[in-house]
Amino acid sequence: MIGFFGGSFDPIHLGHLNNAQQLKQQLKLSQLFLMPCHLPVHKNNLKFSTKQRLEMLEHAIQSFPTLEIDTREIKRQTDSYTIDSLKQINQEHPKQSICLIIGMDSFNDLSSWKDYQDFYQYCHLIVLERPGQQKPATIYNYTSAISRDELTKQATGLIYFAKTDAYDISSSQIRGILFDDATDGKMSANQSLAGLLPSSVINYLEKL
Repeated sequence: MIGFFGGSFDPIHLGHLNNAQQLKQQLKLSQLFLMPCHLPVHKNNLKFSTKQRLEMLEHAIQSFPTLEIDTREIKRQTDSYTIDSLKQINQEHPKQSICLIIGMDSFNDLSSWKDYQDFYQYCHLIVLERPGQQKPATIYNYTSAISRDELTKQATGLIYFAKTDAYDISSSQIRGILFDDATDGKMSANQSLAGLLPSSVINYLEKL
């Protein structure tokens, strides 16, 4: 099985990276790709450019060498629709089970995604549980998997709610530290990012 962890990564942080690393081990994935989008349909304007977000990812995985980057969406130059990526990935990996990894917040909004009702035909869905967020009443066209082993018994169509160590980190929290909205979103000074971002990403931001 291989996994794809999508997101805007605006910016990538240790919560993303540690969760991804844990899931790769927990699910025994042969590969796990971080898949940054180009223009997220469900979010407002991003703080960092496409180039900057990709460069931060490249710096970040230097400290997480078991993770990889899939650039299909960030290089697409159009709105990012997950269904298009799933179809491409299945064509490229016809003998692999694909695990799409999303957070509980994204899962709660899944019904607003393009062709979400067809996802089960192309992947297993791995949902990261988060404290204080409840599961919705529906799991759409998926069938619940209680254990990781069930995911290996069929190619697609299962949903697995994964538990990882809780990391109280969010990209919005980091953007609040980094940017001063009172000065038109310019970079703030003298704010500590230690423990939130890899040191390589902090060094990158200090040079912007």
